[in-house]
Amino acid sequence: MLKSKGKIQVGIYLISILMMGVVGIASAISVIGANFPELSQTDVQTLISIPCIIIIPVTLIVGKLMQVMSKKLLAIIGIILFLIGGLVPAFMTSFLALQILRGVFGVGVGILQVVSTALVAENFEGAERDRVQGNLQAFQMLGCAIMVFVGGWLATMGWNTVFYVHIIGAISLIVALVCLPNVKPSAPAKAANSAPAEKGKLTGKMWVWMIIAFFVFCTGQLYSNGNAYLLTEKGIGDSAASGLGMAFFCAGGIIMGLLYGKLASALKDYTMGVGFIVMALSYAVMAMAPSIAVFYVGCLIFGLGMSVVMPGVFLNVGNSVGPAAVGMALSIATCVQNFGQFCSPYLFNPIAQAVSGESGLANVASFYVAAGIGALLGVIMLIRAAASGKKA
Repeated sequence: MLKSKGKIQVGIYLISILMMGVVGIASAISVIGANFPELSQTDVQTLISIPCIIIIPVTLIVGKLMQVMSKKLLAIIGIILFLIGGLVPAFMTSFLALQILRGVFGVGVGILQVVSTALVAENFEGAERDRVQGNLQAFQMLGCAIMVFVGGWLATMGWNTVFYVHIIGAISLIVALVCLPNVKPSAPAKAANSAPAEKGKLTGKMWVWMIIAFFVFCTGQLYSNGNAYLLTEKGIGDSAASGLGMAFFCAGGIIMGLLYGKLASALKDYTMGVGFIVMALSYAVMAMAPSIAVFYVGCLIFGLGMSVVMPGVFLNVGNSVGPAAVGMALSIATCVQNFGQFCSPYLFNPIAQAVSGESGLANVASFYVAAGIGALLGVIMLIRAAASGKKA
């Protein structure tokens, strides 16, 4: 049994390295744009936004498909689409073709985001589930770091060579074929009195966690969207410094991902509250940073905090419904994740402009707003944990 569980973990981890694949070409966006001078910066950035939009409906569809198809088969399909949508653009010269293929890529990533977390919920319980979910987060960050930095290096050879970074999916495909169990969904059983088995029910508690998830990923995306602009606004760094900041962010994520199981066991109900407070601290540090070194410290802290909150969101979503509804609940959570990321600039930019006024420091203001939201959620979660402790 232990050997089997170990194989499943390897399969889950090697799938999770692809979950942030959308950002694999982020470091080469300007290089790609230079090859299409007739397009605006916003047009070129659709290569990032199209997969995010596609992922939203895909996650809901996959939640239903998991009721009739094995998660192994879905994972294999997702990886194949990841490879097709990721590698074929290297041979294209039409921007429209690139956009279409990025849509295919988004379908693959959407499938993998849902299946990976569902595999954790299906195969592990209690403290072991916390540990595996934390490790999944660490490998997700590791995959992000590999693709961002290898992609940037490949882009120096030509705008289209950056797409070769997605060959990493071939490793995941082999591991999925070997390590994941091919467990087909069982037909709903009937009780002895022939009454139909209880259907999966989405609870009110689950929807509360969806609201929390929206703000988690909306504020989290601010870092990806705004850290380079923040450095320019403060005059302490350029795009290269922003890239190194991503390295510190990923390092924090990997470290906390590996420690998450022990942290969750120690803090119990207080885990989410502490995670939000750490996120709030990181945004405040980056907003106040007088130098690039302090900014990097903020990036590292942000990676630590995000890797406490993210697995906590998905674990709480899974725990808020019955076993029959876990797949659909996680699908909705993944949908909310991508919707929150998409909405981030549309929510934060107007608020930041209003807060900053005539100061010209809108990006600094947006990071302070994110710090405030994180602190508010942290306090709410800590109060909730204390109340739960008193009831117990």
